[in-house]
Amino acid sequence: MLRATLILLSALCLPLLNSCSSGPEEMTDAEKLDYYGESCMRYYDMHAFDRAIHQANKGLEVDPENEFLRLVKARCLLYLNKTETLEAAHNILEGLLQTEDFRVFLVAGEVAERRGLIRQDSAGGIESGNTYTDAADPRARATELRAEARDMWSAAIDHYSRAEKIFPGGTEALNGIMRTASLLGDDDQCLQAGRALLQSLSESSLIQQRKIEELRNSEGSSWKIQRAVFANQEVMIATHIHLSELHYKHGRKRAALLELDGALQLDDSLPGLHARRGQLLLESGDAPRAQQALKQFFRLTKLDFDHPDVVRARRAMRKCEQLLGGLNTASEGLEGG
Repeated sequence: MLRATLILLSALCLPLLNSCSSGPEEMTDAEKLDYYGESCMRYYDMHAFDRAIHQANKGLEVDPENEFLRLVKARCLLYLNKTETLEAAHNILEGLLQTEDFRVFLVAGEVAERRGLIRQDSAGGIESGNTYTDAADPRARATELRAEARDMWSAAIDHYSRAEKIFPGGTEALNGIMRTASLLGDDDQCLQAGRALLQSLSESSLIQQRKIEELRNSEGSSWKIQRAVFANQEVMIATHIHLSELHYKHGRKRAALLELDGALQLDDSLPGLHARRGQLLLESGDAPRAQQALKQFFRLTKLDFDHPDVVRARRAMRKCEQLLGGLNTASEGLEGG
């Protein structure tokens, strides 16, 4: 199952406050919070998450209930992506869920999603014998872990849905719903969220393109906006591919092809898209178009000759040639008659 690749945009980046020249011990409590908040965000932006957590802890010594520092700390613990840090993030977020800040629910959703993934992986490891467990019945323990994972993914969808309700059309929330619904096997909800995500990203890209044109006309810098457009495009391509696979899973080959066409409209330089499109066209009985798609794959791919994808594409191409050869022979026979 292809997991749509998530491009996570920082939902916590706030304007940095002016730092003070004096040391923290000489400041008022309000100044200390500003100081530690700024330091925390600087380290966060540098992806120095351990240091960001240290600064957040310093601030929380001054104000243990500070929601901003608790949220940033939880996000940093999430990015460290270890069992113990995810559990710590979960405990912090439990005390923030009464807020109406959509960012809290985005972080809570991803923490629940990843906690579920860890349990799913542990269950698979126990079943394969690669992960030790002191449980008297390893099979029962694996079943228990899978049930816990599903509960956590259901909680993740609730959190993402709450974030999307507070901030309608939010791409991170819709992406999270799509991913987690896929993990739960809820294909209908996954498709619904995927379509909403594509619409939201398309609208966002249009707005950003207008801003780029405005900055270009005014000689302003547009590189940050262009980077956001490219990020949107990557998520849109991944979403189209994921939806294509879901449609194919349910036998909707035409819909699967339309999703691949949508991805190719965004970037037709990706060889894997042409290979998959060729396979689908061949299965749909359209040998001429399948052959063209496979030829484009061979023109673009840099994979080795014996790579499985290349081997598959060669087999598909031979099948196309056989079908087209048979069609040509039949046509010649009709003309000769």
